[in-house]
Amino acid sequence: MKNGSSSKLEIIQSELQQEILRKVWKVGDKLPTEAELAVKYKCSVGTVNKAVSLLVHKGLIERKTRMGTRVLSNTIVGTGIKLDAYAFICPSDQHEGVWRAMKGFQSAAQAKKRRMLMLTSGSDYQKEVEIIGRLTEFDVQGAVLYPVVPSFNELVHFSDILQTSKLPVVLVGVGLPGQGISGVSIDGFHAGYTMTRHLLDKGLKRLGFLAYRSWAVSIRDRYQGYKWALSEAGIPLDENLVLLSPSMHLDFDNPLKESIDLSTQYLAQTRDLGLQGVVAASDFMARGLINVALEKGLRIPEDFAVTGIDDYSLASEGPVKLTTYHVPYEEMGRISFEMLESLLETNPAAPSEKHVRGELVVRDSA
Repeated sequence: MKNGSSSKLEIIQSELQQEILRKVWKVGDKLPTEAELAVKYKCSVGTVNKAVSLLVHKGLIERKTRMGTRVLSNTIVGTGIKLDAYAFICPSDQHEGVWRAMKGFQSAAQAKKRRMLMLTSGSDYQKEVEIIGRLTEFDVQGAVLYPVVPSFNELVHFSDILQTSKLPVVLVGVGLPGQGISGVSIDGFHAGYTMTRHLLDKGLKRLGFLAYRSWAVSIRDRYQGYKWALSEAGIPLDENLVLLSPSMHLDFDNPLKESIDLSTQYLAQTRDLGLQGVVAASDFMARGLINVALEKGLRIPEDFAVTGIDDYSLASEGPVKLTTYHVPYEEMGRISFEMLESLLETNPAAPSEKHVRGELVVRDSA
């Protein structure tokens, strides 16, 4: 049985194809933008993007930067356009970390005069896998993936599928150590350690840690960095000040929702425990915690300090600017391109794993 998004995708592709074949749009005509089509079909831009990509494959239309999407043919030809390109596949370009990494990848591709293809898969990671399986039909040479996998079991499944992929793949933002898959990600241990050390240097000792998606390697590393800094300072870990939630529910339209819910639980858990500071595993988590604290009449950083990790634009917004760890997403995107090129040129037996370090950015919250 097909799910709703798959059915919608097929409907959009079929209707657009029939309009082109009936010459509603003639050769050279410019199609509505993907955003306009999304409004027309009452679906996401990502679904339209995939439908349009299928029509590109059939040779009916072409995409050109700044020129839009135009009709190439009013008849279906035997083979699609050969792109000879690299692909960047991600859940959504609405996520700041994703588009910053994509920007770095794109800049590196342009410097090498290499054609690139950007595809969004939505929050269903299996769509990324489906896209990978079709890319060779487009003469795509390799792909960089920025996946967001919601659970550990699905991560295992995702890893198993990638290991059987014939297409060279590099991961960005996510590490799968020991799985034989190349990738570049942030040095999570350094991030967690740096932010904890910053709070310790301010004389704070009752420090907590707050995160969702606790099973992820990136979160585990940040938590280990936090614990190491405490141990180094001779401060015993108080697990009552730690909340590690395994859940993660993607909501690109309201990315703070889950962090606000978890922060409410965390403040109830740590009430009257003398909390002095919190290392949040992400900026979204930190901003959610600050918002909940302010609504409860607490003062940040007077009542307790808060730090994040990411340095998204929201870190410098709001009544309390966020002290955070700047993650160089653009550099990660550039490195992912270089790793993909190396993979294609040398086909090394051993996968390459790289970790990038960021730096402390001090603002109001700590």
